[in-house]
Parts: sequence; structure tokens; C-alpha cells
Amino acid sequence: MGAPPRRPPRGRLVTAVAVVVAAILLVLDQATKALAVAALSERSIDLGFMDLRLVRNLNAAFSLPVGIFPGFFLVVTVVVVVVVARALPQTDRLSVAAAFGLVLGGALGNAVDRMTRAPGFPDGAVIDFFDLRWWPVFNIADMAIVGGAGLLALLLTLVDREQRAAERARSEAASMRTVHSEPEPPSVQPPRG
Repeated sequence: MGAPPRRPPRGRLVTAVAVVVAAILLVLDQATKALAVAALSERSIDLGFMDLRLVRNLNAAFSLPVGIFPGFFLVVTVVVVVVVARALPQTDRLSVAAAFGLVLGGALGNAVDRMTRAPGFPDGAVIDFFDLRWWPVFNIADMAIVGGAGLLALLLTLVDREQRAAERARSEAASMRTVHSEPEPPSVQPPRG
């Protein structure tokens, strides 16, 4: 029998979780947008508490107008990808990796729309279809970005608190060892002669 299989380093697992969450979210986002275009082009659906209504959003999140320069949103997506890629090696927590994956998948989902939908690259319209009637119309990618960012804020705050508490405990333990340690007896050198 060979050696037992080695467990992959935590860094690879963290990266894998973020990539898998982002990929699942990207597929889910694009599939629901395709369904929305097919089913909601000529009608909306009243679900009681909200409507499913197709909106082609050329603006920023929550339909805020942004006319900075063509391709602005794609540049923002590249920045998000770089930030996530640089931050992932700094964590060993799968929950944080999953939150990064949500943000990444959401950013990529809307970027695909910007690249592939009318009026065309680089400023295509994002497909939105969840209408709460009191909030701007949104999509799965938007939910992932907002939810992932909120989850990251919460998790990183908890991680910071844990690290501070652990550092205090180490500091207190070191202080206790110093206070309770007995001084070493003086060394006695034998006479030379």
C-alpha cells in the first residue's frame, strides 16, 4: 500500500472554494438572465411581493447613471479580480473565500453582459429582472456582489477580533511565564589550577 494521499495546502483549497463559488454563480446568473430575456421580453410576472420584469440597464448599479468613459465597468471588474486574487492568499478561512467568490462571480456575471449584450462591447446593457417595487430592479449578480461584500465585512471583522483576542492571550501568557519563572541559580565555575 502506498503512502496516504496528501491533503492539499490550505491556500489551494481557499482558492478552489473562491473559484468554484464564482463559477457556480456566473453560470446561475447567466442562465437566469437568459430565462428572463426569453420569458419576460413582452410581459412581466406579478409574484405578489415582487414582479419579474425585464430591464436592460446601461447604467451603474441600481440604475445610477455613470458616463465616465467607455468600458468603465469592465475596468472595475478587472480591479475586483485583481483585489480578490491578491487577498485570497492572505486568508485560510473557507467562509472568507466563499464571500470573495460571491463578489467575483457577481462582477464577472455583469461583465459578461457588458461584453456580449446590445448595444455592444464594452458598454452592453446588464439584464435586470427582480423588481421589489420599492428598490431598483436587480439580478443574481447584483445580489451576489452586495451579499458577498456584506459577508466579507462581517467575516473580516470577526477574524480581526479573533486575532486580537489571540494576541492578547499570548501576551498575557508570556507575562505570566515571566512573573512566575524562578531565576536560574548563578553558575559556579570550578577553580582552575
